[in-house]
Amino acid sequence: MEYKIISGRTEEIRRVWMPTKRGGQRVRRGTRAKKSSIRKIMRNEINAVKSLARTLNCNFGTGDVWLTLSFGEGEISWDDAQAVFDRFLRKLRALYRKEQGANLKYVYSHGRKNEIGNARPHFHIVLPAMDYESICTLWPEQGVTYRRLDGSGDYTGVARYMISNAKGEEGKKKFHPSRGLEKPVYTEPVPVYAHSRMKLPKDASIREQTETRDEESGFYSAYVRYVRKEKERKGNGARVSARSDKTNVGGKPLRQPPAATSPVRGGKGEEGGDAATSLCTREAKKEAKN
Repeated sequence: MEYKIISGRTEEIRRVWMPTKRGGQRVRRGTRAKKSSIRKIMRNEINAVKSLARTLNCNFGTGDVWLTLSFGEGEISWDDAQAVFDRFLRKLRALYRKEQGANLKYVYSHGRKNEIGNARPHFHIVLPAMDYESICTLWPEQGVTYRRLDGSGDYTGVARYMISNAKGEEGKKKFHPSRGLEKPVYTEPVPVYAHSRMKLPKDASIREQTETRDEESGFYSAYVRYVRKEKERKGNGARVSARSDKTNVGGKPLRQPPAATSPVRGGKGEEGGDAATSLCTREAKKEAKN
């Protein structure tokens, strides 16, 4: 069978085929290898990356922002850090509702690890295009890393970094979305020949493609992820301008951060590192208030 997962401009095709019987006996997948905890953890992490990527692809795009919110010097527990972040998010939601007349959509994760091991508590959050100075004013601590999402339409790289940087407990989600987000569309599975060629749209730009075969069980699977070109929208262009570099969601001019920022690419091979492209210091906050 074959089915499609549609997340904004990014589409995925999954194909699975397995014989039900061989020599009068039912064929079971995975009879050769026993399940291991390491394989299970890796599989769960891959699934979490795909789930987060689909959420980002459905709800965010060019000009939206990806923030890393960190704390200043001194020790801070995760309970205290979470309390500070929750207060920031409440104020941000209230400000957004006041200025835009709509509920704020977001996805955040806990930053618990770095390249050398456990890191100080910090948070990663993806938001609609928003005023940099407002974020600096609301975040009570020193560090705000501010990045813009590019127009690739596929933010799997951002999702991969957020999941790999998080250290969630087994069985719990590694990211936290707001309510009311758009969800990916799953098409109805259709029967196909196992070795027939996948039909892709003419404007498809392939980002990932894999194929798996098991000679003993006869199991076969194929997967492809691709991005389609953005279609020109007719009529009211408010939604298009909302994701441009010059306007925010409400159409008001965006104030630029003090340091130049480079877009975060979400495609294959782009991890979206944790190096600060712009830092909100206490002095910057004072300027933002004046």
